[in-house]
Amino acid sequence: MLTGWICICVSVLISFLSIYNRPTKDDRMNQMMFTMIISMTTGLSIGVLITLTMPQQFFYSLLLSMGLSASIGLFIGLRLNFLALLEGIFTGMMSGMMGSMMVSMLSITEAKTLLLICLLLVTCTSIFCSIMFLSDQFPKLLSSFFPAIFISSLLIIFTVYYSFSHDESNFISSDIHNQHSQ
Repeated sequence: MLTGWICICVSVLISFLSIYNRPTKDDRMNQMMFTMIISMTTGLSIGVLITLTMPQQFFYSLLLSMGLSASIGLFIGLRLNFLALLEGIFTGMMSGMMGSMMVSMLSITEAKTLLLICLLLVTCTSIFCSIMFLSDQFPKLLSSFFPAIFISSLLIIFTVYYSFSHDESNFISSDIHNQHSQ
């Protein structure tokens, strides 16, 4: 679970920095789209991760994931405009609730698979935000180094999946070993 939190924190930090350093020359529809993408993928991942962390306290995990996701949407939308701020708050709240409710309906192994999918979405969202930032700041750099950027993005995604699945398999094998030794 620690790998999931690290992935979410790094991805949210990259998305924040990309949005906050990007010039606000886009129209409101593009700004609302950025807010919705970031708050929805992050909220879904947070909802799944918090409910997996606290499976016995579903109501508290639901409220915590809704609040944390809404605050991330608030901070993303604060930079852009008022409609993007509202979009971020309500999209984050709704996606945090959806992530928590999905985990409560699934088994643990299915929920961990859902968490991997959510982490993939969050990682792709942060890569998308950083590519949008790079294309605004350095347009010639992105066009000339696109294959290198694409390959490094795939390596980042593979690293997240490998580290999470390797970490979880070690945790599951040690948990099974502890149950058999008792």
